[in-house]
Amino acid sequence: MPDSLASATTDPTQRLLSAAGPVFAERGFDRATVREIANIADVNVAAVSYYFGDKMGLYRAVITAIREKRERAYPTPEVGKKTPQQDLELLIRTLLSRMLAADESGWEAMLMMREMQHPTPAFEDMIRGYFKPLYDALCKTIESLLPPADAKSNWQTDALVPQLALGVVGQCLHYRIGHPVMAHLISPELIETHYGLESLCRQITASTLAACGDQNVIDQHKLLKPSPLNEPQDVSCQQ
Repeated sequence: MPDSLASATTDPTQRLLSAAGPVFAERGFDRATVREIANIADVNVAAVSYYFGDKMGLYRAVITAIREKRERAYPTPEVGKKTPQQDLELLIRTLLSRMLAADESGWEAMLMMREMQHPTPAFEDMIRGYFKPLYDALCKTIESLLPPADAKSNWQTDALVPQLALGVVGQCLHYRIGHPVMAHLISPELIETHYGLESLCRQITASTLAACGDQNVIDQHKLLKPSPLNEPQDVSCQQ
């Protein structure tokens, strides 16, 4: 940890949060110690209990800070004001952006992935506050793209829509965690050309639209226009 961390701010809560994040990311919740975090933050070990209640309270605060940072950068879009196709593309871009967003030190993504792979009691709050709003909007949008549901069966609403929505999440997540595999399968030149945020967004959107309608994936690709937004420099699967 940098020696300047303790002097970066006089606020002990911010010093604890800044110190705790990298430690939790590297060691995991169980192996991280309050004493180590307090030493790095240059505060009394009792400050953790005073400001956060306990180690889990500090851990939850770190997770919340990461979540709120990503939400400010890539807020959950409000669906229903544009066409369902446009809503879907915007939702997928938001989801991809949040997953692929790079932080300077890399510990934020490491901690979020660790929490998904080895859930703690903070996991439920993370899902409810961070993923569920996007998931609900995805389900609503996908349902509007499908043919009218059979009134005699709940299968489309209860099974197909959630499966399609989770399929979108799974594709986005793959490009967050699957880069080492992809690097062995695809040349660096092709990765640089075809696996940036916009290319991946169009591919996942087109595949999902094709699954929801009667056009093939190539037709859907042709219908999708490149976003007028510039691709953020820190959002790429090349991490």
